[in-house]
Parts: sequence; structure tokens; C-alpha cells
Amino acid sequence: MDKNIENYKVYLNSKKLSVNTVSSYIYDINSFGNYIEQDYNINITNTKKAHILTYLVNLQKSGKSSSTIARTISSLKNFFEFLKRDKLITDNPAISIHSPKQIKKTPSVLTEQEVNLLLELPDIDSFKGARDSAILELLYSSGIKVTELINIKINDINLNANIINIEGDKRRILPLSQYSRNAINNYIDNFRHKRCSIENEFLFANITGEPISRQGIWKMLKYYEKKLNLSKELSPQILRNSFAVHLLSHGADLGTIQELMGLNSIAAAQNYLSSVEFKSLEVFKKAFPRV
Repeated sequence: MDKNIENYKVYLNSKKLSVNTVSSYIYDINSFGNYIEQDYNINITNTKKAHILTYLVNLQKSGKSSSTIARTISSLKNFFEFLKRDKLITDNPAISIHSPKQIKKTPSVLTEQEVNLLLELPDIDSFKGARDSAILELLYSSGIKVTELINIKINDINLNANIINIEGDKRRILPLSQYSRNAINNYIDNFRHKRCSIENEFLFANITGEPISRQGIWKMLKYYEKKLNLSKELSPQILRNSFAVHLLSHGADLGTIQELMGLNSIAAAQNYLSSVEFKSLEVFKKAFPRV
């Protein structure tokens, strides 16, 4: 990591921001730093406005949402302001760049058939396959974020009670589905202890026994996206979206979705309604007392 980015991370941590917030900011800045180093062979302190604009266009072309692009702009503005304050640069190249208008898009989701095919892919008789199965089952059946997933510790799991403690922006206790419980149990009992030292308290590990990273999760998902031959990007967010939409499709209420996913409001949960294919007559017959 660039020394200036490391110093900025220390500064952000001193502001008492949440771990997830700091992680998101640093991820955005690192991604941009890697981009200009690879494409322009320059250090991040030599950034010009044109470099940022080109990067944002690339993000847009790759399908990133307006909210992701807006967060990236904010991350870069604040970072370059930090460098300017420390007299490492004279001008903030991002200061006049405006965030895109927020457009509410229909959340991208997998069909239930696509989810079933995906969850059958991992080889559960190997370390990687057992771990991947546990990750995929948990992402889909709980709707948690990738930052929440990689921060799960062994002690956060109670397989006897079928619950998991999530220490994210919204701390909550979630039920484990039978499938995710079985997958996690297989991973822990048969494989994890052979790779991980006692010092590693995190649930999910890479092949060297170290805690798995966000990049490790993305690499794993890209592998299964290719195997499944999907026409859409397989990401933690699409599994989170699918969790919400499939629950709503089977009659769950918005309050339940909000609570399980740790959303800030009912309005946030309502964004998923546009993707729901309600079986209206079936739900009506089951739920209404005077049919």
C-alpha cells in the first residue's frame, strides 16, 4: 500500500469511523492508485483531474452503480484534501468533480434456479470447495455484506443454536439455514483446522490459512461465475439482492427484510420490490382471512 494511503488510513481510524467505512474508503483509493500506476505509470500524488474523470468513465462502463461512483468521488476528494493539508500536493484534483445523479436501478438478482445450480458447484470434499460452499450458502441465506462475511470469527457461530452474530454497521443475530449450517460444519470439522493456526480466529481462510480478504472472495466468485456461464456478474451484492427478492417473493414482509439485512429504513428495503415476482393469488389465499 502507498505510504500516503497508509497515513490516510491512520488518520481515518483516529476519527473513530467504523471499520467498514474506513475499509471502503481505502479500497476506493487503492483501486484508483492501482489504476493510475498501471495505466499512466505515475504516483497518486501526481493525479490530475483528467485521470480521475477517465477512471470514473471506466467504472461506469464496467457497470458500477451511481452510488458506488459517488462514493469513489467522495473518497478521492477527502483523500486529496488530506494530502493538500499536509502540503504533499498544491491543489485537490477532485474538488470540482460532482457526484452523478442517483438513479434507482432495479437490483440485479439470480433466479432461484441459478442459485441452486451455483450452490451445487463446489467440491465439498476439498478444503477450497468446502470453504466456498460455506461462503456461498451463507452469503445467499443471510444476505450479509462481504465486509461482514470476512470479519466473522469462529466464536460468532453457534451451530447448536443455528445462529450467527454479525458485527457490522448494524450488529445483529441471524438464523442459519440448515444448508449453511451443514456447509459451515463440514468446513470447520473436516478442513479448516488442517490449514489454520490457533491464532487465526476468523472463520474463513485462504489456502495458506490466513484470513480471507475481499479480493479473495471476489476471485472465488469470478471462478464460479465462469463455471456457471452466467450472463450477469456474480458478486456479493447480487447474492444479497437475491436473498431479499426471494424472501419477498415467498411472502416475507419489508420489516423482516430490513431487520435481517441491517438496512437503515423500510425505504431501503422497498428498493427490492421492483424485482419481485409475487405469486399474488397464492399469497392472497394463504394470508387473507376471508377468501
